[in-house]
Amino acid sequence: MGVGIATNAPINWETLVKIAGAWVFSPILAAFFALILFKFYGKLVNDIKSLGRIEFLYKWLAVLGGSYMAFNFGANEVANATGPLVGAGFFDPKTAGMFGALSLALGAFTFSYAVIYTVGRKITSLGPISAFSAQFGSAIAVSLANIFGLPVSSSQAIVGGVIGVGIASGMKVEKGIVREIVIGWIATPTTALIIALGIFKLFQIAGLL
Repeated sequence: MGVGIATNAPINWETLVKIAGAWVFSPILAAFFALILFKFYGKLVNDIKSLGRIEFLYKWLAVLGGSYMAFNFGANEVANATGPLVGAGFFDPKTAGMFGALSLALGAFTFSYAVIYTVGRKITSLGPISAFSAQFGSAIAVSLANIFGLPVSSSQAIVGGVIGVGIASGMKVEKGIVREIVIGWIATPTTALIIALGIFKLFQIAGLL
């Protein structure tokens, strides 16, 4: 949007409205799916009498939920980041995807820890079933966006999922943290628009465009 405004290029506002709507509904859907999954799997675990089976279930549900969510990061989040590279003609989609995957791995190993702590610890208390439900419910919401080709934030979805299981389990949800996160959701694209517009104008002033 920032570059479009800077170049007076036509902006497809209908598409932008759909994307903004997906940003709003994806965490809400994630919370709903996570709540349903928590209720279902909570009942399932309560009916299991064997401690060994419960531990096995906990382990593989965690692996399944985390893997599904990670898959969606590649299918949506990496696509969000590399889409402009394809649009500008620098890479074909396959090469752009590989470039984005390597960058995603680098980000995970460097600056991800503060976000991990916020999502995993600061919003509400999570147990094995609630963590799986939050991950899997969020992944379902993002998958629905993938089907319709809408770029959404997996991070926003997982926050919605965590809030959903917090409500379902009766655990305290830290409203102050949620409020700060929501403000960040609004501020991030707005700041990105302003920065992109400013950088483009600097290129113009320097005679590089």
